[in-house]
Amino acid sequence: RAQGRAVGRRDPGPGSPGMTLRVVLADDSVLLREGIARLLAEAGIAVVGQAGDSTALLAAVREHRPDVAIVDIRMPPGGNAGLLAAIEIRERHADTRVLVLSQYLEPEYALRLLEGGSGGVGYLLKDRLGEPHELADAARRVAAGGSAIDPMVVDELVRARRADDR
Repeated sequence: RAQGRAVGRRDPGPGSPGMTLRVVLADDSVLLREGIARLLAEAGIAVVGQAGDSTALLAAVREHRPDVAIVDIRMPPGGNAGLLAAIEIRERHADTRVLVLSQYLEPEYALRLLEGGSGGVGYLLKDRLGEPHELADAARRVAAGGSAIDPMVVDELVRARRADDR
């Protein structure tokens, strides 16, 4: 991945006045997906594609080449299909960053996602996003090559590491 790549499709660099961040959004709950899409649009982020399952997500990423894929970790066709799609996006679509949303604290999933490095990736817990702007802020940070990891996920990873060290 090239450092300093332009994010968005109009102006270079994150935070440029005319820049539009482009995302593909995937969640199997239509109501939740539409609500997130509206919040992102209100924050000036373009939702260029939506998907209700991992197969449609991968197709949307190939078609739209978004800056960020925002992915529910558990979605059809089953289990952790969202996580597996997120890992595939990181491996095959170097210009698309990944922000995973989860209803559950699953440190092993976070570790699998972070195996490719911590830049341009996020893992947030849905229930802990307290303000609408937090998701948009996280998407921008991830698009710029940073990370957005929920503190509870970090705490659990550290706790597991300490237990392993004993």
